[in-house]
Amino acid sequence: MNYPYMYPPFNLKDFESMSLGEAQQYFDWYTAEIPSRMRFLKQMIAGKFELDFSSKSLIPLFTWYLTTINRYKLSDSELHEKLTWFRHQNELSYEVAEIQLLSNPIDIMLEDYALAMDIAIYYGEVLIHNYPQVGWTFFTKPKSFVHLNEPILDVIDDTGYLRKNPRSLLHQLIEQFKADQINNHVLYENFLLDRADILGVDDED
Repeated sequence: MNYPYMYPPFNLKDFESMSLGEAQQYFDWYTAEIPSRMRFLKQMIAGKFELDFSSKSLIPLFTWYLTTINRYKLSDSELHEKLTWFRHQNELSYEVAEIQLLSNPIDIMLEDYALAMDIAIYYGEVLIHNYPQVGWTFFTKPKSFVHLNEPILDVIDDTGYLRKNPRSLLHQLIEQFKADQINNHVLYENFLLDRADILGVDDED
């Protein structure tokens, strides 16, 4: 599979160290790229099913993704390289990565991550299309906020609460895939949970 990764045309800092202007620059670039990333995703799907931004479209999309990607075992040098990279991010990232990688030294290809990040965007757009009170935003405070300066989803009314980072969700699902603990309905199941949060109700579906 040859799938283009989403790289900004400017120097990318860690989100935690971005200034307000840098966070705004990244956010503006990220949201402006959404239409083209959705075109890439649709081209990759090649008409196998319809990406119509319905909640149920998440099921065939994630089912297809799980059949497209492959796990492989990291070599000792690859494992060392990854741990070194995480060590230079922050202590928490390194500690989490160390536990995950040493217990299960499995990874997927860069192209598979790239595809997952566009599926994350699609997931966000599904929420927005179904619930117009949801939109992309970013937060620059408090500094302890886990998704500081990152594009996330939030609600603009006082009914519910969201603050969802779809990229983090896909990274979590990838970790489940690596551990062979995944099912093809999990993305849709997350949608149902987010729907309940958006509407401020208990979801019984």
